[in-house]
Amino acid sequence: MKTFDTPQQRNQLLAALTIWEGRLSNKRVRDIFSIGQVRASQWIRAFREEHPDWLTLESKTKSYVASGAVYPPKRPSLGGLELSAATLESYLNLVGLPAVAKDELPNQILWGAFPDLSPPDPKIFSALSDAIRCKRMVTITYRSMRDPQPHMRTLSPHSIVRAGRRWHVRSFCVESDGFRDYALRRIVEVKQQLQPATHAAIDDEAWMTMVPVRLVAHPLLTIEQQDLIRFEYFSNTTARVDTCRGALVAYFIQDVRAALNPETQQPPDYQLAVDNFDEVKPWVFPT
Repeated sequence: MKTFDTPQQRNQLLAALTIWEGRLSNKRVRDIFSIGQVRASQWIRAFREEHPDWLTLESKTKSYVASGAVYPPKRPSLGGLELSAATLESYLNLVGLPAVAKDELPNQILWGAFPDLSPPDPKIFSALSDAIRCKRMVTITYRSMRDPQPHMRTLSPHSIVRAGRRWHVRSFCVESDGFRDYALRRIVEVKQQLQPATHAAIDDEAWMTMVPVRLVAHPLLTIEQQDLIRFEYFSNTTARVDTCRGALVAYFIQDVRAALNPETQQPPDYQLAVDNFDEVKPWVFPT
């Protein structure tokens, strides 16, 4: 059962349902939040009071349909709610996204094309999360491509990051005398130490440095294809610039499959290209 501490949190999630499903009903709220009919009605009533122009009653289905006020052409906020509170990610976290390989689920219309290949072990994940919050060092037993046999690493972890299909922990490593990323699924064991962490995120230059990544349509696409890419990714503008932590730039470029060298990395394998190579080069190819 999902629980929420404040009416604001409930309203944010009801906003996500309204925005991404275009409808709000008592049954849907009951199914998602595992609550009774009376409480679901109370939640919807409170949500309607906060956003009186968002929902229109459809008597035939006894549900509320999202009005045009929910989808203005441009909006910095959603009726007082921060835009991030109702992102697609928050909606998917709420309703779930099972892989299509799973058995059919009643009324399921959203699916992930593939299963998660590398979900983190909850024991490993929780041990690292706790160490970060408590600002303590950990000792991990680790396996890597360079050294596949289990070996020890002493870390001061500061952040857990999902990058593509993998989860990593960003840490200062005593043995390497520097900050490194460690894939959670390659960690065999975590032992939390009593001594405080020797390094924090603020000491990690690559983590603290914000790097702009300018993406454009691949220059070797046809004019019509470039126009399509701008429509799909850039809202019909020439390019988009995303700010990324230096430590994560390589993951970002790899995940969006953007060409760093358009002459050798060509369509159809690459449809995007990095337009500010000199700025991102130190973070993709560190010396």
